[in-house]
Amino acid sequence: MNQLVSKSSGGLLIEQPVQIFWTTYDPLDLASGSLDPLGFARGYLALADRFLPSFTTVTTIPRYVSMLCAALRVVQTHYRHEPGIASSKGRQERLRLLKSFERAWALACGLASSDPSIGQEATRGLRGIRYVNRRLETLSGREKYVQTGSYNLLSNQVRYGGLGIYSAFLEECHLASMQTFTLRPLGEALAEAFPSPDQGMSVHEEDARLSLEALREWGNRAHIGAFTTQEGATLAEALRGGEEADYPDHVRWAALRMLMKVNPQPGHNEGELLRSLAIELRSGTFDKLGVPSMCLTQIAATLHILEPFEQFYQGVIFLFERIRGAASDEIEASLADLACTEPLEEAAGAIRKSAADLRRNLQAAREVNPMTANEVEVVLRESGILALAEDVLRQPNDASELMRLVLRRHGQVQSGKFDKGLRKAAWTRLSGGDKVQLTAQRHQLAASQRPAGWKDVGRHPYRTGSAIAFIQACGID
Repeated sequence: MNQLVSKSSGGLLIEQPVQIFWTTYDPLDLASGSLDPLGFARGYLALADRFLPSFTTVTTIPRYVSMLCAALRVVQTHYRHEPGIASSKGRQERLRLLKSFERAWALACGLASSDPSIGQEATRGLRGIRYVNRRLETLSGREKYVQTGSYNLLSNQVRYGGLGIYSAFLEECHLASMQTFTLRPLGEALAEAFPSPDQGMSVHEEDARLSLEALREWGNRAHIGAFTTQEGATLAEALRGGEEADYPDHVRWAALRMLMKVNPQPGHNEGELLRSLAIELRSGTFDKLGVPSMCLTQIAATLHILEPFEQFYQGVIFLFERIRGAASDEIEASLADLACTEPLEEAAGAIRKSAADLRRNLQAAREVNPMTANEVEVVLRESGILALAEDVLRQPNDASELMRLVLRRHGQVQSGKFDKGLRKAAWTRLSGGDKVQLTAQRHQLAASQRPAGWKDVGRHPYRTGSAIAFIQACGID
């Protein structure tokens, strides 16, 4: 990534020895552990961005947003913004101050959690909690001061810490400019609402000696679970878009209001929730939300495409996992033998149906919101998903042929990935037309990880958990 500049932000973040650039693409937004062996990620992200823009599956803690705004205000105070495009050296210095602030706050949260009246509420969702606990465990009880430079919060704080997870959110909700590390008016208001450390605590300086008692007192006020009503009101205004609101803000606000109205319970089934939203949209339930009708039609068109897309994904992944499982148990597995099993026959039928539904629902979505349908279709076509669906529909009713299509698709997807300049190899290969083998032992699939049927394959997460966390914390109604 060295020497790359993001077109969307125009700047570099530097954490030696690697230079980092901001991008709206977040690999952490994919399903946990997914390597996307069949190339569905682009389609998923295109749909998710048109339903809940700015959120990801890991933007789940509202207090991180206000903490980062407070950190940016400290950066503005102690490192003056340079006119024009900031130099790499200037950005590196601001990043150093931000990282120190986050490490100090994380320690403060960890110290606050030792209070029985607060407990785990102080650190629930804290990024780098194991590093924090490890650092606190090294204290002998005699120390009175600590330096943020004395421990790592994460193996890569820029990427996996608060800044990496919430930077796009801050930018897209008009809270801050991540090109220059400066706050916008709503960001200033949110920083003001966040409890500040005691005066004289230089939490932005990694070499400063910070009082453990003062950190503990700050943590009691500023820990993750102490999110305030004032912060919630300000953040709700940012989610609405504030004075800078544009179309994506209206879409995000419409989706949040819809989710608030249906009020899903903890542990809700996201697939059922999205299907319910689609039905309610068609019935006109959300027409009185006070959001532009184009936003509702965008969400409706997105959800119309989403369901067959997910079922197609589940069926195709199921076939691929069954092939991997069989090839894990034997040196060579027969596609013909696999095709005769009942789960395979059921999955093959589901794949054909969902492929036809995807094509049909794309056409129907054009009548609801032509722009959204066309944008999603472009992504599905460029990523090869529509071509795969069309190949499925052209094939005879033969599960063996479907498995060959899936293996061919996997090979194409892997050949488009690179590792140290070399194309990645497929995990499986066909030999003799019917036999399939693993290309390496590391691609084996444990029996405990094999889905029993295609409906058992996990769907992509569409960020509703993150959205609901913000709805509840911000009091959105």
